[in-house]
Amino acid sequence: MDTLVRRIISDSDERFAKNIATFQESYGSRVAFQELNDDRLREKLWEALFLRLLDDSRSSDRYDCLSTLRILSRDKTNLNELITDERIDVLLDIADLKDVNSNGPTTCTNVTVEALKLLCNLIYNSTRLQRLLPRTTTCLRCLIERMRKYDDDDSVPLEVMLFDTRIVFLITALNVATRRIIRTELKGDECLIKMLGNVRQRAGSRAIDHDGSTLACEVLKALFNLYINFEETEEEEKTEELVSILYKLLLSKCKNEDELQSNIVNLLTVIPRDRYSAIVPPTDEVHERVFEKLDMSAVAVLLKFLDERLDRNEDLIGNLSPIVTAFVKMARAERPIRKYARLRILPPLRDVMHRPEEGTTLRAKLCKLLTSPVTEVRDLVAEFLFILCKENVSRMVKYTGYGNAAGMFANKGLLGASGKKPVYSSESEDSETEEYLRHREQINPVTGCFESPKPDPLEGMTEEQKEYEALQLVGLVDKLTRGGLVQPCRIGNDGKPKPIEHVLELREESPEQLHGRRTSADDSDSDSD
Repeated sequence: MDTLVRRIISDSDERFAKNIATFQESYGSRVAFQELNDDRLREKLWEALFLRLLDDSRSSDRYDCLSTLRILSRDKTNLNELITDERIDVLLDIADLKDVNSNGPTTCTNVTVEALKLLCNLIYNSTRLQRLLPRTTTCLRCLIERMRKYDDDDSVPLEVMLFDTRIVFLITALNVATRRIIRTELKGDECLIKMLGNVRQRAGSRAIDHDGSTLACEVLKALFNLYINFEETEEEEKTEELVSILYKLLLSKCKNEDELQSNIVNLLTVIPRDRYSAIVPPTDEVHERVFEKLDMSAVAVLLKFLDERLDRNEDLIGNLSPIVTAFVKMARAERPIRKYARLRILPPLRDVMHRPEEGTTLRAKLCKLLTSPVTEVRDLVAEFLFILCKENVSRMVKYTGYGNAAGMFANKGLLGASGKKPVYSSESEDSETEEYLRHREQINPVTGCFESPKPDPLEGMTEEQKEYEALQLVGLVDKLTRGGLVQPCRIGNDGKPKPIEHVLELREESPEQLHGRRTSADDSDSDSD
């Protein structure tokens, strides 16, 4: 590499193209260039390439210079020093992101696209550029203005749209202050929402092609950054339009469907909770996905997405947190979504012979995660199921088993006397199944399934023998406690477990706890919604 780089630095015009092509072919996939650390080769190469960019007589070399700089910009070594104000200005000029007052159509060539690609790399790797871009340049304003003209200028290539959007995504991800600038001052989210709608509209009744879905994914990622700390404002109409577009996208066929749906789910997690109604629009049609005269097609797609993600055993947080979070927010915000999701996930209980976590149903897959060591996923899933149960403890026990739900009950302080109950609709509809009623007395609430009667282990023992066995048990628990292997607890007034100093304290029971247990046992077990 050393010899080749030195030739490029001192090349005549005749040999430059050949040597630069050799460099790109040999090192185009590299992300680090340690060989350039010696004899200031890195600085000399950058300087030589920018001198050619500045020389109008060598405009034919611009694409090759930019392509080479794009490869070099993957290496962060001295990058902040290499990106001088003058060089930033050159790149913005080539990318047509310098003159905010330009009224004519954008002249987009392969050189423009290459400059945008280079800017993406530099924004990603240079902390200096991340700071300077919104402060000392008009780049962001020019970018949004160009996006605003996409509809009027059919000559703008899709690649330019893609990398314009990627710049918005990168700068808003890496410099939080730019989110307010782009969303509030420049109204950039309006442009992005319009782009998203255009992708769907251009596809018509056909499937969204690969280029269209790639652009849509980039727009969705940029919008996520802009709305992640969204403040409730008067912009209700704009976000309702966005959710309506998301509804249409969820029902669309496309080449990379999983990636598109994944980005839609991410965006749904940051939508304000009072804006979800557009994802279940009213309809007069009659089909299996209509519920209470609302079209639940998009919710059905999201449930299928959840089911598929539950089958992935790797990266539970990355795969499950967004979709479960989205369902938690939607179920809390829209009662019909909660009811529809409950019918699909926790239908009237008929299989009482197997534990809740056994099987391949959505209920089984979710219940299995209630004891997951990945606490973030476990707690999210528990919250989701609890909401589907209308935050009713006895119903949660019925569908998941006390053993699976105990951790959540402890965290929420629901183990003792019942506290303030959440407000849900009072509509009632008994959905107890014959199977459940027939075996109800033999269902173990801890495991959540039917268990055959077992012989009484104390049968035939005298009272003295029973007392002896009880004392033996107390001694064993005390030994485990002193050894630090277990920590016995009792339920405090706040409904949460409280450590005790000695196991004999378990024999004491406060009136409040006794009342709380009786109340819990007497709770209605109706499945009404």
